[in-house]
Amino acid sequence: MQPSSSEPHPPALPPAARVLILSNAPSASTPALELISESAVADEVSAVAQALRELGWQPQKAAVTTAAEIFRQLDQVQPDLVFNLCEGLNGDSAGESNVAAILDSMGVHYTGNHPLVLGLARNKNLTKKILVASGIPTPDWVYYESVPSAAPAALGYPLIVKPACEDASLGILDDAVVRDFPGLRKNCRRLLEQYPRDGVLVEKFIAGREISVALLPASRSVRALPPSEIDFSGFQPGADQIVSYKAKWVTDDELYRTTPSRCPAAITPELQERLQDMAVSVHQALGADSYGRVDFRVDCNDHPFVLEYNPNPDISPGAGYSNALAAAGLSYPDFVQIVIQAALARRKNAGSC
Repeated sequence: MQPSSSEPHPPALPPAARVLILSNAPSASTPALELISESAVADEVSAVAQALRELGWQPQKAAVTTAAEIFRQLDQVQPDLVFNLCEGLNGDSAGESNVAAILDSMGVHYTGNHPLVLGLARNKNLTKKILVASGIPTPDWVYYESVPSAAPAALGYPLIVKPACEDASLGILDDAVVRDFPGLRKNCRRLLEQYPRDGVLVEKFIAGREISVALLPASRSVRALPPSEIDFSGFQPGADQIVSYKAKWVTDDELYRTTPSRCPAAITPELQERLQDMAVSVHQALGADSYGRVDFRVDCNDHPFVLEYNPNPDISPGAGYSNALAAAGLSYPDFVQIVIQAALARRKNAGSC
């Protein structure tokens, strides 16, 4: 990507720059099934490292579990830039924003979104309030910190029950969609026992298509890439078409094999434009400043509803984000170069309005 003559030349790292790829190490306390998604960051690290080498840098890697380890790595490496792939600390996704806050406090250039965005996006209840206040459609919902004693009458069934503060489909099992109060209570109880600090989001289930839009930094704004769609055509008739944890991560499970991602999505130009415009609006509403991904459900009338914003999406080869890069004609090194330039520009422009 070449800057236009009216734009300043994008910042760049010198050839001898020290680049540290920082990621979260799998935690010994993480349940065995969830270790699959927690360990998948290794694929992202490998892809980013290869791209950095192709761009002329010799990156160093560090997988950490504690804040102390981050400080130690910063002291030892003295990086000119951190490529931040940390999605939490010691198995806790709440640490994701803490990592960026540490890098901010140390004055280190780093890729990815800033701490406030990471914290906001993790809290789906708060994110949805911001979306509603910004006029962005999102499915109606209620938030519970304890098992409900009555059904949310205003919503009606079916509903989908999910953790309020997790991503990567954590906690979303095959029976996440419920159609009666006993099923609602059962799922709420399970999730509140599994994630006791964060509460549960009970959301109106939108039957229809699941589409995501990847976002890439572009000068002082953001560029929406071609939408990707989950292909549910291989599902059994009557099965709820959702991306559960098994469908997303367990490669030897039938649900994984029957939920491939297609990019670009087979949608009308009008719907594509609407989804891309809404994705940019979500980015702006949350104050995001790097790459990300917006997930949608689209009903039978082509009305899109935002499910969530992922400020630290899976960028491993073969993931939806990488497929969107390819559909946009961008190589993986192109992507790495662009997000590095955005990281350098953010520090350069810090404090300006």
